[in-house]
Amino acid sequence: ISSYLYLILTRAKFFYESVKGDFMNFKDLASNLGLDEEEFIELVELFVSTSLGDIARIRKAVRDNNAADAASASHSIKGAAGNMGFDDIFTRARDMEMQARPGNLDHFEDWVPDLENKVNALKNI
Repeated sequence: ISSYLYLILTRAKFFYESVKGDFMNFKDLASNLGLDEEEFIELVELFVSTSLGDIARIRKAVRDNNAADAASASHSIKGAAGNMGFDDIFTRARDMEMQARPGNLDHFEDWVPDLENKVNALKNI
């Protein structure tokens, strides 16, 4: 019974707190995509690893003052987050893309760690 309880408590971490204090339920998000929770978790793991790679691209783009690359990597995260239902990640990535498109990288030094924290929070599922 204790390992079953552990599994349930672990699965209870399927809630991800957004900036607004709302909660996302992975079971509901999976259902919205026509997936079971296990399939959705696999997609979340892929999303996290891909997004962290894109965040590394953004960091490099900021160091190189390359707004086009920052916008491109932000766009990738935005699209994937939108498809997955991760609204707060989508919003941050969208804002970053919109700002970088015309060549402006202001605030990226604050926004990149914020985005990274949001993505990393999904690893605790």
